[in-house]
Amino acid sequence: MADTFDTMDPEAFLDAGEYVLGVLEGEELSRARRAMLTDPAFAQAAEWWGIKLGAMGEALEPLAPSPAVWPAIERRLDGLEESPAAPIPAARRGPSAWSIATALSGLAAAAAALVLFLQTPAQTPVAPAPTPAPVPAAGERLVVQLQSEDGERGLAGVIDSRGGRIALSSTNLVPGDGKIPELWVIPEGGTPISLGAIAPDGSFARDLSPQEQALLKPGVTLAVTFEENSGARHESPTMPIIVAGAMAEV
Repeated sequence: MADTFDTMDPEAFLDAGEYVLGVLEGEELSRARRAMLTDPAFAQAAEWWGIKLGAMGEALEPLAPSPAVWPAIERRLDGLEESPAAPIPAARRGPSAWSIATALSGLAAAAAALVLFLQTPAQTPVAPAPTPAPVPAAGERLVVQLQSEDGERGLAGVIDSRGGRIALSSTNLVPGDGKIPELWVIPEGGTPISLGAIAPDGSFARDLSPQEQALLKPGVTLAVTFEENSGARHESPTMPIIVAGAMAEV
């Protein structure tokens, strides 16, 4: 249902539909692929579009194109100069009326679905998706997806290492009284360096210092521990490590 995505940016919702249709190119396609990996709401919207367009395509009656459609396409592709009435050899007739009708039906379904979304009145979402961590607009991006063995605790993040921004989304990283979750970067062959406290549950974003930017690279490990809430970054982590994993470039 389109009203499930009322809290989602309309442009992003339509981008998800165009991604499913396969009409995105260049940077728009790259951005959509990154969103599929880092933005749960975008991925859910793409799934909605796939189901909706498929159902609408099946419900449409076949549309037979004019007999002049394929000869006109042939003349444009091959530079032929036959008149509109000139016959096209059977071996070169190309797609059948059925295949063209199927393609046109798919486009009609897409158009109808877009109209349906744009005309749907705003309603209170039935089950809004969790708010994802904001994705930086430009620059080299690193992603991290950490989860505890029991699956109850996790951390997802996007690092814009060129723009100097980190955005995280925590799940159930709630320590005991007097403690905080603290994020660590572990350089290859080096000792852990604190990146400071993070939100125990929910989204969190901040700017990175130049020194932090230099540390955050593909393959470098991020980890979370529970530390005493002293108001300052700690020199070394306290065991056990709650979640840990390597960053990957997208």
